[in-house]
Amino acid sequence: MPEPFDKPNITRLLSELERKDRHRSVFGSLVHDYKLNPPIPVSTIEEFEARHGVRLPDDYRYFISEIGNGGAGPYYGLFPFGQQDDGLSWEQGDLVGDVSQPFPHVEAWNLPVSFWDQEPDIPPGTPLEEQSRLVEAWDEVEQEHYFNSEIMDGAIPICHLGCGLWQWLVVSGEQRGFIWSDYRADHRGIFPLLAKSGSQMTFSDWYMSWLTEAVRAANWASRVADLLTGGKKPRIVNFHAEQTGSEPGQAERAVESIAARCRVTSRCRDFLTLLGLIVAGVLLGLVIALLRK
Repeated sequence: MPEPFDKPNITRLLSELERKDRHRSVFGSLVHDYKLNPPIPVSTIEEFEARHGVRLPDDYRYFISEIGNGGAGPYYGLFPFGQQDDGLSWEQGDLVGDVSQPFPHVEAWNLPVSFWDQEPDIPPGTPLEEQSRLVEAWDEVEQEHYFNSEIMDGAIPICHLGCGLWQWLVVSGEQRGFIWSDYRADHRGIFPLLAKSGSQMTFSDWYMSWLTEAVRAANWASRVADLLTGGKKPRIVNFHAEQTGSEPGQAERAVESIAARCRVTSRCRDFLTLLGLIVAGVLLGLVIALLRK
Protein backbone atom coordinates (compact mmCIF):
# COMPACT_ATOMS: atom_id res chain seq x y z
CA MET A 1 0.00 0.00 0.00
CA PRO A 2 1.51 3.39 -1.04
CA GLU A 3 2.26 5.95 1.63
CA PRO A 4 -0.43 8.68 1.95
CA PHE A 5 2.20 11.43 1.78
CA ASP A 6 5.38 12.07 -0.16
CA LYS A 7 7.57 13.01 2.82
CA PRO A 8 10.57 14.32 0.82
CA ASN A 9 8.24 16.52 -1.25
CA ILE A 10 6.60 18.00 1.86
CA THR A 11 9.99 18.68 3.42
CA ARG A 12 11.19 20.33 0.21
CA LEU A 13 8.10 22.53 -0.15
CA LEU A 14 8.23 23.67 3.48
CA SER A 15 11.90 24.56 3.05
CA GLU A 16 11.02 26.46 -0.10
CA LEU A 17 8.31 28.37 1.75
CA GLU A 18 10.63 29.18 4.63
CA ARG A 19 13.14 30.58 2.15
CA LYS A 20 10.79 32.43 -0.21
CA ASP A 21 8.22 33.83 2.21
CA ARG A 22 10.73 35.95 4.10
CA HIS A 23 8.05 38.33 5.36
CA ARG A 24 5.76 35.47 6.43
CA SER A 25 2.92 36.88 4.34
CA VAL A 26 1.00 33.60 4.17
CA PHE A 27 -1.74 33.62 6.80
CA GLY A 28 -0.64 32.02 10.07
CA SER A 29 2.98 31.52 9.01
CA LEU A 30 4.25 33.93 11.67
CA VAL A 31 2.96 31.42 14.23
CA HIS A 32 4.27 28.12 12.85
CA ASP A 33 7.18 29.61 10.84
CA TYR A 34 6.93 26.68 8.35
CA LYS A 35 8.45 24.34 10.91
CA LEU A 36 7.12 20.94 11.98
CA ASN A 37 7.47 19.37 15.40
CA PRO A 38 9.29 16.04 15.69
CA PRO A 39 7.10 12.98 14.94
CA ILE A 40 5.67 11.00 17.85
CA PRO A 41 6.27 7.29 18.44
CA VAL A 42 3.73 4.90 16.92
CA SER A 43 3.42 3.37 20.40
CA THR A 44 1.85 6.64 21.64
CA ILE A 45 -0.76 6.42 18.90
CA GLU A 46 -1.41 2.73 19.53
CA GLU A 47 -1.93 3.35 23.24
CA PHE A 48 -4.51 6.06 22.46
CA GLU A 49 -6.27 3.83 19.93
CA ALA A 50 -6.44 0.90 22.34
CA ARG A 51 -7.76 3.11 25.14
CA HIS A 52 -10.56 4.57 23.00
CA GLY A 53 -11.28 1.65 20.69
CA VAL A 54 -10.60 3.60 17.49
CA ARG A 55 -7.98 3.67 14.76
CA LEU A 56 -6.83 7.05 13.52
CA PRO A 57 -7.21 7.68 9.78
CA ASP A 58 -4.14 6.28 8.00
CA ASP A 59 -3.03 9.56 6.41
CA TYR A 60 -3.16 11.46 9.71
CA ARG A 61 -1.56 8.55 11.56
CA TYR A 62 1.33 8.48 9.07
CA PHE A 63 1.80 12.25 9.16
CA ILE A 64 2.16 12.64 12.93
CA SER A 65 4.35 9.54 13.30
CA GLU A 66 6.58 9.96 10.23
CA ILE A 67 6.57 13.62 9.17
CA GLY A 68 5.71 15.92 12.05
CA ASN A 69 3.50 16.06 15.11
CA GLY A 70 1.91 19.43 14.44
CA GLY A 71 3.41 22.72 13.37
CA ALA A 72 3.35 24.08 9.82
CA GLY A 73 -0.11 23.72 8.32
CA PRO A 74 -3.33 25.52 7.41
CA TYR A 75 -4.24 28.73 9.21
CA TYR A 76 -2.35 28.85 12.54
CA GLY A 77 -0.89 25.41 11.98
CA LEU A 78 -1.62 21.78 12.75
CA PHE A 79 -2.22 21.02 16.42
CA PRO A 80 0.12 18.50 18.05
CA PHE A 81 -1.62 15.20 18.71
CA GLY A 82 -3.65 15.38 21.91
CA GLN A 83 -3.67 19.18 22.05
CA GLN A 84 -6.04 21.98 21.15
CA ASP A 85 -5.54 25.75 21.13
CA ASP A 86 -2.96 27.35 23.46
CA GLY A 87 -1.34 23.99 24.19
CA LEU A 88 -4.31 22.71 26.19
CA SER A 89 -4.81 18.95 26.21
CA TRP A 90 -8.03 17.38 24.97
CA GLU A 91 -8.88 16.50 28.57
CA GLN A 92 -8.78 20.16 29.60
CA GLY A 93 -11.87 22.28 29.06
CA ASP A 94 -15.05 21.07 27.40
CA LEU A 95 -14.22 21.29 23.70
CA VAL A 96 -13.51 17.66 22.82
CA GLY A 97 -16.18 15.00 23.27
CA ASP A 98 -15.90 11.21 23.48
CA VAL A 99 -13.72 10.16 20.56
CA SER A 100 -14.74 6.53 20.99
CA GLN A 101 -18.34 7.37 20.04
CA PRO A 102 -19.40 7.65 16.38
CA PHE A 103 -19.42 11.15 14.95
CA PRO A 104 -23.14 12.06 15.00
CA HIS A 105 -23.34 13.98 11.71
CA VAL A 106 -23.35 13.08 8.02
CA GLU A 107 -24.47 16.47 6.72
CA ALA A 108 -24.20 20.10 7.79
CA TRP A 109 -25.76 20.84 11.19
CA ASN A 110 -26.96 23.98 12.89
CA LEU A 111 -29.72 25.04 15.25
CA PRO A 112 -32.76 26.81 13.75
CA VAL A 113 -33.23 30.57 13.86
CA SER A 114 -35.92 30.07 16.48
CA PHE A 115 -33.23 28.99 18.95
CA TRP A 116 -31.42 32.31 18.64
CA ASP A 117 -34.69 34.20 18.98
CA GLN A 118 -34.65 33.07 22.61
CA GLU A 119 -31.52 35.09 23.36
CA PRO A 120 -32.49 37.82 25.81
CA ASP A 121 -32.65 41.36 24.45
CA ILE A 122 -31.50 43.32 27.46
CA PRO A 123 -33.11 46.79 27.48
CA PRO A 124 -31.10 49.90 28.33
CA GLY A 125 -31.09 50.80 31.99
CA THR A 126 -31.22 47.20 33.21
CA PRO A 127 -29.24 46.91 36.48
CA LEU A 128 -25.81 45.34 36.04
CA GLU A 129 -26.61 42.45 38.35
CA GLU A 130 -29.69 41.59 36.29
CA GLN A 131 -27.71 41.89 33.06
CA SER A 132 -25.11 39.48 34.41
CA ARG A 133 -27.79 37.03 35.50
CA LEU A 134 -29.46 37.07 32.06
CA VAL A 135 -26.15 36.68 30.20
CA GLU A 136 -25.02 33.81 32.40
CA ALA A 137 -28.37 32.05 32.02
CA TRP A 138 -28.16 32.34 28.22
CA ASP A 139 -24.56 31.11 28.24
CA GLU A 140 -25.74 27.98 30.02
CA VAL A 141 -28.43 27.41 27.39
CA GLU A 142 -25.89 27.86 24.59
CA GLN A 143 -23.43 25.52 26.26
CA GLU A 144 -26.04 22.81 26.70
CA HIS A 145 -27.58 22.95 23.24
CA TYR A 146 -24.92 24.42 20.93
CA PHE A 147 -21.45 24.03 22.40
CA ASN A 148 -21.98 20.73 24.16
CA SER A 149 -18.90 18.54 23.59
CA GLU A 150 -21.17 15.63 22.61
CA ILE A 151 -21.92 17.46 19.37
CA MET A 152 -18.33 16.71 18.29
CA ASP A 153 -18.09 13.13 19.60
CA GLY A 154 -15.88 10.98 17.40
CA ALA A 155 -13.73 13.89 16.18
CA ILE A 156 -10.49 15.60 17.20
CA PRO A 157 -9.56 19.27 16.69
CA ILE A 158 -6.64 19.71 14.30
CA CYS A 159 -6.56 23.42 13.57
CA HIS A 160 -7.70 26.81 14.87
CA LEU A 161 -8.77 29.42 12.31
CA GLY A 162 -8.98 32.26 14.83
CA CYS A 163 -12.02 33.90 16.46
CA GLY A 164 -13.25 30.61 17.92
CA LEU A 165 -13.45 28.80 14.56
CA TRP A 166 -12.03 25.27 14.27
CA GLN A 167 -11.43 22.39 11.92
CA TRP A 168 -11.81 18.80 13.07
CA LEU A 169 -10.81 15.36 11.83
CA VAL A 170 -13.43 12.65 12.27
CA VAL A 171 -11.90 9.47 13.73
CA SER A 172 -15.00 7.37 14.41
CA GLY A 173 -18.24 6.73 12.55
CA GLU A 174 -19.47 7.02 8.96
CA GLN A 175 -17.51 10.25 8.37
CA ARG A 176 -14.21 8.82 9.61
CA GLY A 177 -11.24 10.33 7.77
CA PHE A 178 -12.96 13.53 6.66
CA ILE A 179 -12.40 17.14 7.78
CA TRP A 180 -15.27 19.17 9.22
CA SER A 181 -15.41 22.93 9.80
CA ASP A 182 -16.75 24.26 13.08
CA TYR A 183 -18.18 27.78 12.74
CA ARG A 184 -20.44 27.67 15.78
CA ALA A 185 -18.74 30.79 17.15
CA ASP A 186 -20.36 32.63 14.21
CA HIS A 187 -23.66 30.76 14.67
CA ARG A 188 -23.02 29.01 11.33
CA GLY A 189 -22.91 25.51 12.75
CA ILE A 190 -20.67 22.70 11.53
CA PHE A 191 -20.29 21.35 8.02
CA PRO A 192 -18.06 19.07 5.98
CA LEU A 193 -15.06 20.73 4.32
CA LEU A 194 -15.34 20.43 0.55
CA ALA A 195 -12.74 20.65 -2.18
CA LYS A 196 -13.30 22.84 -5.25
CA SER A 197 -14.60 19.72 -6.99
CA GLY A 198 -17.32 19.42 -4.36
CA SER A 199 -15.92 16.23 -2.83
CA GLN A 200 -15.20 15.93 0.90
CA MET A 201 -11.63 16.51 1.97
CA THR A 202 -9.51 13.96 3.81
CA PHE A 203 -6.59 14.97 6.01
CA SER A 204 -4.11 14.49 3.16
CA ASP A 205 -6.33 16.54 0.80
CA TRP A 206 -6.56 19.27 3.41
CA TYR A 207 -2.85 19.45 4.11
CA MET A 208 -1.61 19.24 0.51
CA SER A 209 -4.19 21.77 -0.67
CA TRP A 210 -2.85 24.25 1.88
CA LEU A 211 0.76 23.51 0.99
CA THR A 212 0.13 24.01 -2.72
CA GLU A 213 -1.71 27.29 -2.17
CA ALA A 214 0.91 28.51 0.31
CA VAL A 215 3.69 28.01 -2.25
CA ARG A 216 1.63 29.88 -4.82
CA ALA A 217 1.00 32.75 -2.38
CA ALA A 218 4.66 32.92 -1.38
CA ASN A 219 5.64 33.37 -5.03
CA TRP A 220 3.17 36.24 -5.38
CA ALA A 221 5.50 39.00 -4.22
CA SER A 222 8.12 38.02 -6.78
CA ARG A 223 5.53 37.91 -9.55
CA VAL A 224 4.18 41.32 -8.56
CA ALA A 225 7.72 42.69 -8.48
CA ASP A 226 8.28 41.40 -12.01
CA LEU A 227 5.03 42.99 -13.17
CA LEU A 228 5.86 46.31 -11.53
CA THR A 229 9.32 46.35 -13.04
CA GLY A 230 8.43 45.05 -16.49
CA GLY A 231 10.29 41.81 -15.85
CA LYS A 232 13.45 43.70 -14.86
CA LYS A 233 13.48 42.78 -11.20
CA PRO A 234 17.10 41.47 -11.22
CA ARG A 235 18.35 44.79 -12.63
CA ILE A 236 16.41 46.77 -10.01
CA VAL A 237 17.73 44.51 -7.26
CA ASN A 238 21.29 45.12 -8.49
CA PHE A 239 20.65 48.86 -8.72
CA HIS A 240 19.27 48.90 -5.15
CA ALA A 241 22.29 46.97 -3.90
CA GLU A 242 24.70 49.35 -5.64
CA GLN A 243 22.97 52.47 -4.33
CA THR A 244 22.57 51.30 -0.74
CA GLY A 245 25.64 49.13 -0.41
CA SER A 246 23.47 46.24 0.82
CA GLU A 247 23.95 42.55 0.15
CA PRO A 248 22.07 41.07 -2.86
CA GLY A 249 19.78 39.09 -0.55
CA GLN A 250 18.87 42.21 1.43
CA ALA A 251 18.25 44.16 -1.78
CA GLU A 252 15.96 41.43 -3.12
CA ARG A 253 13.96 41.38 0.11
CA ALA A 254 13.59 45.16 -0.06
CA VAL A 255 12.24 45.02 -3.63
CA GLU A 256 9.83 42.21 -2.70
CA SER A 257 8.68 44.18 0.34
CA ILE A 258 7.87 47.18 -1.85
CA ALA A 259 6.01 44.90 -4.24
CA ALA A 260 4.04 43.33 -1.40
CA ARG A 261 2.93 46.77 -0.22
CA CYS A 262 1.68 47.51 -3.72
CA ARG A 263 -0.87 44.71 -3.69
CA VAL A 264 -4.39 45.92 -4.21
CA THR A 265 -7.31 43.98 -2.78
CA SER A 266 -10.42 43.32 -4.84
CA ARG A 267 -12.37 45.76 -2.65
CA CYS A 268 -9.78 48.46 -3.28
CA ARG A 269 -9.88 47.74 -7.01
CA ASP A 270 -13.67 48.08 -7.02
CA PHE A 271 -13.43 51.37 -5.13
CA LEU A 272 -10.76 52.73 -7.47
CA THR A 273 -12.79 51.67 -10.49
CA LEU A 274 -15.87 53.45 -9.13
CA LEU A 275 -13.79 56.52 -8.28
CA GLY A 276 -12.36 56.52 -11.80
CA LEU A 277 -15.83 56.34 -13.33
CA ILE A 278 -17.01 59.24 -11.16
CA VAL A 279 -14.01 61.38 -12.12
CA ALA A 280 -14.48 60.50 -15.79
CA GLY A 281 -18.18 61.45 -15.55
CA VAL A 282 -17.36 64.80 -13.96
CA LEU A 283 -14.73 65.59 -16.60
CA LEU A 284 -17.10 64.59 -19.38
CA GLY A 285 -19.76 66.88 -17.92
CA LEU A 286 -17.30 69.78 -17.83
CA VAL A 287 -16.27 69.19 -21.43
CA ILE A 288 -19.89 69.12 -22.59
CA ALA A 289 -20.63 72.31 -20.65
CA LEU A 290 -17.64 74.05 -22.26
CA LEU A 291 -18.66 72.94 -25.72
CA ARG A 292 -22.19 74.27 -25.25
CA LYS A 293 -20.77 77.71 -24.40
